[in-house]
Amino acid sequence: MSTTTHWDELNRSQQRLMIRLYGCGTVRNQDPEAIAHLHSRGFIDDEGEITTLGAQVFMSAVRRQQANSQLRAALAA
Repeated sequence: MSTTTHWDELNRSQQRLMIRLYGCGTVRNQDPEAIAHLHSRGFIDDEGEITTLGAQVFMSAVRRQQANSQLRAALAA
């Protein structure tokens, strides 16, 4: 299963938490269900920090969004 598929399976709350953690944020005052779900998927560790897999999933989604944006810009030109 590709990492972009993993990203698409996350709800918006979970995606926001991944974005926050990738930017060196914390899980403090965040939705406990989102934290538990990301932990069970292996995207965050016991200390609430993003794992290598979590970073790969996030970066894959960012790259896909950038490629889609560039494609739309090229089609609009």
